[in-house]
Amino acid sequence: MITDALVFSTAKIADYLELTKPRLVSLVLLSTFVGFFLGSRGSLDVSLLGITLFGTGLVAAGSMALNQWMEHDADSRMSRTASRPIPSGRIQPAEAFVFGLGLSLLGIFLLYFSVHLCCAVLAILTALIYLVLYTPLKRKTTLCTIVGAVPGNI
Repeated sequence: MITDALVFSTAKIADYLELTKPRLVSLVLLSTFVGFFLGSRGSLDVSLLGITLFGTGLVAAGSMALNQWMEHDADSRMSRTASRPIPSGRIQPAEAFVFGLGLSLLGIFLLYFSVHLCCAVLAILTALIYLVLYTPLKRKTTLCTIVGAVPGNI
């Protein structure tokens, strides 16, 4: 009985992790690290770097989850994406929405209160461009890559 619950919990955690697209988040964190390093004056503030990376990672992970929530209907019709957590039914759309929004808001608040207002505003702007412009344009035009380059460079 306990092992069944543990397997269920581990599987559910893996599904939520899959929603965040860790590989893409790691690329966001790499560019954040480089930008932080290049923008630092004097000695590197490791504590501030850690908070910045954590907050940015939360916003990026939340945005990835919200992207999958937005696209779950289309994902269910494509063999490449049908096995993702939402289309496969392992996570309900409402759960994914709350999860993604919660991660994003937590990251924004962390950046605002622990790093700087500008970082929080850039995180909001990046998430909005990714979710409101890039995601819907993916199905309409290849020019979406130009729009998608903007949040990738903020």
